[in-house]
Amino acid sequence: MISKSFLKSSIIITLSGALPMVGGIILLPFYTNYLPTLQFTQLAYYILITLLTQIIFSFSIDTYYGVKYTQLANEPQEQKKFTGTISILLLLIGIILLLLFSISGDFLFSTCFVPEFEMEFWPWGFYSILTGFFNAYFKTATNCLIYFKKERLYFGVNFINFVATLVISIGGLKLFPDSLIGPMYGRLLSGAIIFLLAQYIYSSNGTLKFEKTFLKDLMVFCSPYVLVVFCFWILGNVDRLFLQHFISNIEINAYDTVMKCFFGVMFVQNGLSAVIFPKVYEIWKKEGENKTTKESNRYFNVFNFVNIMQLIFFCIVIPVLYKIFINKPEFYQSDQYIGLLATTYALTGILNYYLATIQFTKNSILLLKIYLITAAFQIALTYFGIKHFALLGAIYATLITKVIQVILTVLLTKNIFKYEYNYFKIIGLPFIFIVYNIIQYQISPDYNLYLYLGQFTLFSIVFYFIFKNEIKVVFQQYLKLK
Repeated sequence: MISKSFLKSSIIITLSGALPMVGGIILLPFYTNYLPTLQFTQLAYYILITLLTQIIFSFSIDTYYGVKYTQLANEPQEQKKFTGTISILLLLIGIILLLLFSISGDFLFSTCFVPEFEMEFWPWGFYSILTGFFNAYFKTATNCLIYFKKERLYFGVNFINFVATLVISIGGLKLFPDSLIGPMYGRLLSGAIIFLLAQYIYSSNGTLKFEKTFLKDLMVFCSPYVLVVFCFWILGNVDRLFLQHFISNIEINAYDTVMKCFFGVMFVQNGLSAVIFPKVYEIWKKEGENKTTKESNRYFNVFNFVNIMQLIFFCIVIPVLYKIFINKPEFYQSDQYIGLLATTYALTGILNYYLATIQFTKNSILLLKIYLITAAFQIALTYFGIKHFALLGAIYATLITKVIQVILTVLLTKNIFKYEYNYFKIIGLPFIFIVYNIIQYQISPDYNLYLYLGQFTLFSIVFYFIFKNEIKVVFQQYLKLK
């Protein structure tokens, strides 16, 4: 049984972790309305750089922290030493990498970006990388707060970051329109603020002394895991690097905008996963064997139901919100691809089903193998697709890669878990949604609100008869909270 305190903590942590995503969505109309076309394109790529370098700076230490801290549960002094060591190690990694990027930055930028986009390493590129370092340092510190059981402080520091980014960015756009000053300094200065907050968290809860004894185990865990996270970045962003060579920046801007709108989908998916995963782990642990059950399957059945319905809902709402908040029609041109883009998120329920079993068995090497192979397919298919079919090729390449990822996951996890489930509910329904939207696009390539309203009605009726028992039982579980 899930306790009220657990559910409350999960909600606080999930909402707090989603604040940067929410902030990005709030800022999107300001970016589109205040920035010229070229500056909007540049900002999109500078943000990608920040996300990539944040992965490199963190070295997945934020993930490792919880594992090691839990192992040291009976040694409070060692926990403090470990916390302090993590802080110093992140600072050392940051200083070394910032120096290396300072030396190689101009070369990297001239190699990776087309001249037409006028991407400059000094100062904006360096500021993007420095922001990535600040974010990595802060992200690990906030992960520490979860294990210190300081959820309120976790929310507080994340909220400060959220407000600072919005206030500085919007204020900068108002004072310096048609310039990157507002957006870039909004991210950089809020990054400096959260860096100081992170330093306070480390110094208040750890002993700031470097202990080499922690390094060996850390390297064994983090080396493969950081590759997994890097593969996540490739799966989500490599298309933007290829698109600059084949389509105009106006088309890239419209595509990047609609992709950012789908952050709302990811927020719901992450929130559901944050609540579902601990519950199914509890069920499997109680069973005493690595085997799925009807009870655990029920949660993933409901995940598929909620996920598909929210995808259709977003297809209905996003174009409407465009017209309300975005003044420039050039950003509307990706509306026609919304249904196809939604299909790339439809397989998350299947992937989460198998990902939960991989994490439950702590099989990080298997996870690395799956994502390395998937990332290789993503790069090859995306380049080929964009070269021959432009933006449509990028979308289909992402969808095909997700299908390959599902196939790999199913095949490679056969020996770690015994799976028994309703194939139609777990596997069939997401693929039906995908095929439906592909056919709809072929019949009517232009965006048609009435087709999506009809789709919402149709799936609502079908899902009511298929999932009414699962939904009823799951809700009853939460109503019985102690």
